[in-house]
Amino acid sequence: MNRIVRLIIATLTLTLGISLAQAQGTKLAATIEVLDAGVEMLRVDTSNWIALSGGSVVGVGDTIRTNETGRARITFFANGTDVELSPVTTYRINDFEGSETDYLLRVEVIVGETLQRINRIANATPDYSIDTPSMTLAARGTVFVVRVLPVGRSAMLVREGGVSAGKSAADDPRLVEPGFGVRADPDEPLSEAVPATTFDQLDSALDGCAVTVNFADDVSVNVRQGPGRDFEQVGVLAPSAITRLFGQTATNNWYRLEFEEGYAWVQLPAIALEAGCAGLRPFPDETVAEGSAPDGAPEATPAGSG
Repeated sequence: MNRIVRLIIATLTLTLGISLAQAQGTKLAATIEVLDAGVEMLRVDTSNWIALSGGSVVGVGDTIRTNETGRARITFFANGTDVELSPVTTYRINDFEGSETDYLLRVEVIVGETLQRINRIANATPDYSIDTPSMTLAARGTVFVVRVLPVGRSAMLVREGGVSAGKSAADDPRLVEPGFGVRADPDEPLSEAVPATTFDQLDSALDGCAVTVNFADDVSVNVRQGPGRDFEQVGVLAPSAITRLFGQTATNNWYRLEFEEGYAWVQLPAIALEAGCAGLRPFPDETVAEGSAPDGAPEATPAGSG
């Protein structure tokens, strides 16, 4: 099939999709492009899924889903903001208003993984929010990835710009910067923002990694409030009692672990992480005492130094 014929077919498919949407009274919002076969659309107020094979249009209230092989790109009118749907993803457009100077976009990631790219427009006032089962995100001029698991656990990674995250639109938002991510379960609070560029790194940072501690001698390990011997000692542990770690400093072998309903630090000579660990959460060597600053921000000084 030559290029001209393919172009004609794609144009007819898009025209047919627009005509069908207009006939049903759908408020049009975007075009959709099938990147890999396995994409379906459910028009608002209908009950039958439509298999997509080329270009079409989608409107407010429409739901798009991909199967194990399907991938799609949705490009919104007015400013070219787009979203890519990975396999096994279900996505819904809840509201859209767009012009050359501003736009409003409300979407929902029900399950799966999506990559959002927001196109910047000079003097524009965008209002773009994404609802998931566990949190609500708001972004302006940014690139970020959203993942929702079937159990409702939602996670987000920021690649460019900034994204405000909260449990709902009514919550005070938390700004998540590039190179960081957050996560939430339906009945749990939003996590702190942690350094992560992949979802595996995000999970390892928040859940910790199973570990085996290797000591040549049968000794106890001092547990301190921060990563350094100047910090207050808060207890001792046998090496065999250390089975999961939640972070490490950059150069001096201090490791973060859960201790007495909070976190503390121990210095260890050698450890072996579980094979599936994507890496412990990194902390700077000058990290402050636990509980002295929000989200691990270095704002306080070590005990006894001030």
